[in-house]
Amino acid sequence: MRQFIFLIGALLCITSCKSDNNPDPIPEPEPEPTQGYKVGDLYDSNGVKGLVFKVNEDGTSGLIASMYEPESMLAWATELIVTKATSLDSGEKNCATIFALPNMESHYPAFAWCKSLGEGWYIPSIRELKELLMVGYSATFSQAIEQHNATPLSANGKYLSSTEMDQFWVYLAELGSNEQSANYKQYIYNVRAIHAF
Repeated sequence: MRQFIFLIGALLCITSCKSDNNPDPIPEPEPEPTQGYKVGDLYDSNGVKGLVFKVNEDGTSGLIASMYEPESMLAWATELIVTKATSLDSGEKNCATIFALPNMESHYPAFAWCKSLGEGWYIPSIRELKELLMVGYSATFSQAIEQHNATPLSANGKYLSSTEMDQFWVYLAELGSNEQSANYKQYIYNVRAIHAF
Protein backbone atom coordinates (compact mmCIF):
# COMPACT_ATOMS: atom_id res chain seq x y z
CA MET A 1 0.00 0.00 0.00
CA ARG A 2 2.87 2.36 0.90
CA GLN A 3 4.48 1.63 -2.46
CA PHE A 4 1.22 2.52 -4.25
CA ILE A 5 0.91 5.86 -2.40
CA PHE A 6 4.58 6.59 -3.08
CA LEU A 7 4.03 5.89 -6.80
CA ILE A 8 0.98 8.20 -6.98
CA GLY A 9 2.94 10.96 -5.18
CA ALA A 10 5.88 10.60 -7.56
CA LEU A 11 3.59 10.83 -10.59
CA LEU A 12 1.92 13.97 -9.22
CA CYS A 13 5.32 15.57 -8.58
CA ILE A 14 6.53 14.78 -12.10
CA THR A 15 3.33 16.19 -13.63
CA SER A 16 3.56 19.32 -11.49
CA CYS A 17 7.25 19.87 -12.27
CA LYS A 18 6.63 19.36 -15.97
CA SER A 19 3.85 21.93 -16.08
CA ASP A 20 5.98 24.44 -14.15
CA ASN A 21 8.99 24.07 -16.45
CA ASN A 22 7.14 23.78 -19.76
CA PRO A 23 3.94 25.77 -19.63
CA ASP A 24 1.54 25.48 -22.52
CA PRO A 25 2.39 28.14 -25.13
CA ILE A 26 0.15 31.21 -25.14
CA PRO A 27 -1.78 31.23 -28.39
CA GLU A 28 -0.86 34.01 -30.80
CA PRO A 29 -3.64 36.59 -31.19
CA GLU A 30 -5.38 36.38 -34.51
CA PRO A 31 -4.56 39.34 -36.75
CA GLU A 32 -7.29 41.92 -37.03
CA PRO A 33 -9.02 41.79 -40.39
CA THR A 34 -7.81 44.52 -42.73
CA GLN A 35 -10.56 46.92 -43.67
CA GLY A 36 -11.08 47.20 -47.38
CA TYR A 37 -12.29 50.58 -48.63
CA LYS A 38 -14.30 51.36 -51.73
CA VAL A 39 -15.00 54.55 -53.65
CA GLY A 40 -17.28 56.83 -51.64
CA ASP A 41 -16.29 55.44 -48.22
CA LEU A 42 -15.34 57.77 -45.42
CA TYR A 43 -11.70 57.31 -44.39
CA ASP A 44 -11.07 58.53 -40.85
CA SER A 45 -7.83 57.32 -39.24
CA ASN A 46 -5.03 58.92 -37.20
CA GLY A 47 -6.39 62.41 -37.71
CA VAL A 48 -6.72 62.04 -41.48
CA LYS A 49 -10.28 62.26 -42.79
CA GLY A 50 -11.61 62.30 -46.32
CA LEU A 51 -13.66 60.56 -48.97
CA VAL A 52 -12.13 57.66 -50.89
CA PHE A 53 -11.98 58.22 -54.65
CA LYS A 54 -9.35 55.66 -55.65
CA VAL A 55 -8.43 52.25 -54.22
CA ASN A 56 -6.17 49.32 -55.02
CA GLU A 57 -7.61 45.86 -55.76
CA ASP A 58 -8.18 44.82 -52.14
CA GLY A 59 -9.19 48.29 -50.93
CA THR A 60 -6.34 48.61 -48.44
CA SER A 61 -4.67 51.66 -49.99
CA GLY A 62 -5.60 54.48 -52.28
CA LEU A 63 -6.41 58.19 -52.32
CA ILE A 64 -8.92 60.35 -50.47
CA ALA A 65 -10.24 63.83 -51.22
CA SER A 66 -10.44 66.45 -48.48
CA MET A 67 -13.84 66.96 -46.89
CA TYR A 68 -13.75 70.68 -47.57
CA GLU A 69 -12.40 73.34 -49.89
CA PRO A 70 -11.13 76.83 -49.08
CA GLU A 71 -13.85 79.37 -48.25
CA SER A 72 -13.06 81.18 -51.49
CA MET A 73 -11.26 80.36 -54.73
CA LEU A 74 -7.50 80.80 -54.70
CA ALA A 75 -4.65 81.56 -57.09
CA TRP A 76 -1.93 79.02 -57.83
CA ALA A 77 0.66 81.80 -57.39
CA THR A 78 0.95 85.56 -57.14
CA GLU A 79 4.45 85.64 -58.64
CA LEU A 80 5.39 84.46 -62.09
CA ILE A 81 8.49 82.28 -62.00
CA VAL A 82 9.34 78.77 -63.15
CA THR A 83 9.04 76.53 -60.08
CA LYS A 84 9.73 73.15 -61.74
CA ALA A 85 6.58 71.65 -60.20
CA THR A 86 5.88 69.93 -63.50
CA SER A 87 4.99 66.32 -62.67
CA LEU A 88 1.89 65.16 -64.53
CA ASP A 89 1.46 62.17 -62.20
CA SER A 90 2.60 63.14 -58.71
CA GLY A 91 0.95 66.03 -56.93
CA GLU A 92 2.90 65.02 -53.86
CA LYS A 93 6.15 65.70 -55.71
CA ASN A 94 4.87 69.02 -57.08
CA CYS A 95 3.74 70.17 -53.64
CA ALA A 96 7.07 69.24 -52.07
CA THR A 97 8.72 71.51 -54.65
CA ILE A 98 6.39 74.43 -53.88
CA PHE A 99 6.41 73.89 -50.09
CA ALA A 100 10.20 74.25 -50.16
CA LEU A 101 10.08 77.75 -51.67
CA PRO A 102 11.08 80.46 -49.17
CA ASN A 103 8.08 82.68 -49.95
CA MET A 104 5.51 79.90 -50.26
CA GLU A 105 3.10 81.15 -47.58
CA SER A 106 2.74 84.61 -49.10
CA HIS A 107 3.08 83.91 -52.84
CA TYR A 108 1.33 80.54 -53.34
CA PRO A 109 -2.17 80.85 -51.80
CA ALA A 110 -3.58 77.47 -52.92
CA PHE A 111 -0.52 75.64 -51.62
CA ALA A 112 -0.51 77.58 -48.34
CA TRP A 113 -4.13 76.48 -47.75
CA CYS A 114 -3.23 72.89 -48.59
CA LYS A 115 -0.25 72.87 -46.25
CA SER A 116 -2.46 74.17 -43.43
CA LEU A 117 -4.44 70.91 -43.57
CA GLY A 118 -1.49 69.01 -42.12
CA GLU A 119 1.14 66.52 -43.15
CA GLY A 120 0.48 64.36 -46.18
CA TRP A 121 -2.13 66.55 -47.89
CA TYR A 122 -1.31 67.84 -51.35
CA ILE A 123 -2.89 69.41 -54.42
CA PRO A 124 -3.33 66.71 -57.08
CA SER A 125 -1.29 66.60 -60.27
CA ILE A 126 -3.31 67.11 -63.44
CA ARG A 127 -3.76 63.35 -63.95
CA GLU A 128 -4.78 62.78 -60.32
CA LEU A 129 -7.14 65.77 -60.56
CA LYS A 130 -8.86 64.46 -63.69
CA GLU A 131 -9.34 61.12 -61.97
CA LEU A 132 -10.84 62.79 -58.89
CA LEU A 133 -13.18 64.95 -60.97
CA MET A 134 -14.39 62.01 -63.09
CA VAL A 135 -15.15 59.95 -59.97
CA GLY A 136 -16.54 63.06 -58.27
CA TYR A 137 -19.16 63.32 -61.01
CA SER A 138 -20.58 59.88 -60.14
CA ALA A 139 -23.77 59.35 -58.14
CA THR A 140 -21.85 57.22 -55.61
CA PHE A 141 -19.42 60.01 -54.77
CA SER A 142 -22.12 62.69 -54.78
CA GLN A 143 -24.17 60.65 -52.29
CA ALA A 144 -21.09 60.17 -50.09
CA ILE A 145 -20.48 63.92 -50.06
CA GLU A 146 -24.06 64.54 -48.96
CA GLN A 147 -24.06 61.71 -46.41
CA HIS A 148 -20.87 62.91 -44.70
CA ASN A 149 -21.61 66.68 -44.92
CA ALA A 150 -18.59 67.35 -47.10
CA THR A 151 -18.31 70.33 -49.44
CA PRO A 152 -19.77 69.40 -52.86
CA LEU A 153 -17.45 69.57 -55.83
CA SER A 154 -18.20 72.65 -57.91
CA ALA A 155 -20.03 71.95 -61.15
CA ASN A 156 -19.46 75.51 -62.38
CA GLY A 157 -15.76 76.06 -62.24
CA LYS A 158 -12.32 74.77 -62.91
CA TYR A 159 -10.03 73.14 -60.36
CA LEU A 160 -6.35 73.84 -59.97
CA SER A 161 -3.84 71.06 -60.36
CA SER A 162 -0.36 71.31 -58.87
CA THR A 163 1.17 70.83 -62.32
CA GLU A 164 2.92 73.86 -63.76
CA MET A 165 3.02 74.29 -67.52
CA ASP A 166 5.54 77.13 -67.65
CA GLN A 167 6.30 80.50 -66.05
CA PHE A 168 2.77 81.81 -66.63
CA TRP A 169 0.43 78.83 -66.96
CA VAL A 170 -0.84 75.86 -64.95
CA TYR A 171 -3.08 72.93 -65.80
CA LEU A 172 -6.72 72.83 -64.72
CA ALA A 173 -9.65 70.44 -65.09
CA GLU A 174 -13.44 70.51 -64.72
CA LEU A 175 -15.89 68.25 -62.87
CA GLY A 176 -17.04 65.33 -65.02
CA SER A 177 -14.64 66.10 -67.85
CA ASN A 178 -11.55 64.20 -68.90
CA GLU A 179 -10.26 67.32 -70.65
CA GLN A 180 -7.57 69.58 -69.31
CA SER A 181 -6.81 73.20 -69.99
CA ALA A 182 -4.12 75.71 -69.15
CA ASN A 183 -4.82 78.98 -67.40
CA TYR A 184 -2.99 81.87 -65.86
CA LYS A 185 -1.34 81.21 -62.48
CA GLN A 186 -2.60 84.42 -60.92
CA TYR A 187 -6.30 83.81 -61.65
CA ILE A 188 -8.39 82.25 -58.88
CA TYR A 189 -9.90 78.77 -59.12
CA ASN A 190 -11.41 76.00 -57.01
CA VAL A 191 -8.99 73.84 -55.01
CA ARG A 192 -9.37 70.37 -53.47
CA ALA A 193 -6.62 68.55 -51.59
CA ILE A 194 -5.95 64.82 -51.62
CA HIS A 195 -4.08 62.39 -49.34
CA ALA A 196 -2.78 58.85 -49.78
CA PHE A 197 -3.72 56.06 -47.34
